[in-house]
Amino acid sequence: MTRYARVESLKSDLGVAGLVDLPAPRLDDGEVLARIERFALTTNNMTYAVYGDALGYWNLFPAEQVGYGCMPAWGYVEIVESKASGVPVGTRIFGYFPIATHLTMRPTKVTSRSFVDGAGHRTGTPEVYNLYELQPRETDPHQDSLTALYRPLFITSYTAADYLRDRDFFGAEQFVISSASSKTAYGTAHSLADSPAPKIALTSARNVGFVNRLGLYAAAHEYADLTAVDATKRTVYVDLSGDPDLRRRVHEHLGDQLAYDCLIGSTHADALPEEDDSLAGPAPVFFFAALQLDAYKAEGRSRAFMERYRRDERAFLELVGRPDRPAITLIEHAGLEDAPSVIAGFHDGSTDPAAGHVFIPDAG
Repeated sequence: MTRYARVESLKSDLGVAGLVDLPAPRLDDGEVLARIERFALTTNNMTYAVYGDALGYWNLFPAEQVGYGCMPAWGYVEIVESKASGVPVGTRIFGYFPIATHLTMRPTKVTSRSFVDGAGHRTGTPEVYNLYELQPRETDPHQDSLTALYRPLFITSYTAADYLRDRDFFGAEQFVISSASSKTAYGTAHSLADSPAPKIALTSARNVGFVNRLGLYAAAHEYADLTAVDATKRTVYVDLSGDPDLRRRVHEHLGDQLAYDCLIGSTHADALPEEDDSLAGPAPVFFFAALQLDAYKAEGRSRAFMERYRRDERAFLELVGRPDRPAITLIEHAGLEDAPSVIAGFHDGSTDPAAGHVFIPDAG
């Protein structure tokens, strides 16, 4: 018997999540049922949860339980039932899904390459989160796992680097990158390779070795050793941690040499930063990759960007996935039962950055 289930997270304590069984769905005309094949969980999923109310992520997949939300994840699915024209059973897609076994969708704007989920509750968020790309049937599962893990993160890294590049890197003589062991952080360091300014990592003591092994940073410092960062150089702070105490220390240490504070993620925060007039130097500016992608589309640059992005994504995946020296070890979980403990590990910071967690819901 087919099981229908998903994981829901307690909004008031994002480290708490549980598995909820659901009734078998009944499709209306125009809907399809997607069976989720595999998806990845990373610290990025915690960022979606932190900003769930502020940026509308909780609206995408409404939870069954009051006070809970469905944390989004990226992965692959197969259409197993269809009442929608142009999207037959057997169609395979990549995109944004709940941590679940299945999802009911309403395809709109169907083309030979993609469709948009036009379900009513999904309005109000950037289209990139509602856009689903059709995928070939025969693929390499290992490559699919790497793509699920890295694509949603690397596109943020890549567009953030574009944003900084378009502004001449704010004249940076160095980049200081927090939560440097996170995939988005070292993807950003890689994407900034055309700038000669060194990329300086800030990370926890236990992750210094991992960060150094990546070979993408000029130096790595523990958070406690922030003063080891050269405060005489014009600096762009790329903030993946979102930690307000760390932000204040960075601003105080760098002073007038802090050229820009680019807030990308929140691996160590529970909410969007509040405006703080007492903060030394420039106020943090939140970078939202989806808005950057929407801007490319509005300017007619979307296709050119995606061609460039796909090329550079392949190069990055080859770098981090090389057989002789992979950046991470893939851990494939059968079923959804392990998801709450993995989420708890991301929330409390105990997860090994060298582990890549991929879930195969129907293998349990």
